[in-house]
Amino acid sequence: MLSEMLGNRYFLARNYKQAQENFEFVLDKNPANKSVKKKIIICYLQNGELSKALDTFNELIHEDADIIINTDLKEDACPCPELIENYGNILPYEQNSNDLKLMLGMLWLYCDVKKSKEFFNSVLKEKPGDKKLKSIVSVIENRLKTINKDKLQHIN
Repeated sequence: MLSEMLGNRYFLARNYKQAQENFEFVLDKNPANKSVKKKIIICYLQNGELSKALDTFNELIHEDADIIINTDLKEDACPCPELIENYGNILPYEQNSNDLKLMLGMLWLYCDVKKSKEFFNSVLKEKPGDKKLKSIVSVIENRLKTINKDKLQHIN
């Protein structure tokens, strides 16, 4: 589909606004497109739409968390390491910024599952009754258990 190709080009060029517009068009036609959902999460984050990013992230990890967890940073031209570098050092005055922690929690899942879990748990401490956060942490914890189990099986 032309819109997906165009969205990918904008995404690679780090033009997240244009990429998002094209990816939204693709998702209107094919809401099950996981590859586009994976990229639109980053677009939403970069365009200041945290709520949309979190909703899409939540939906995608419940559908297929591995599509994010198994991101090949080079092959997928994933911008997350550079984005994390920009936002990753939480300054003292930002310690209580749950929005920043949520954003980093989502971005880290593309790179490091354990680090992602730390950020989501940090927000969950602030909002212990948040069902969506509990659900996200649960999915991440279950994936970590499976990943650790797989590592142990490979050793034996």
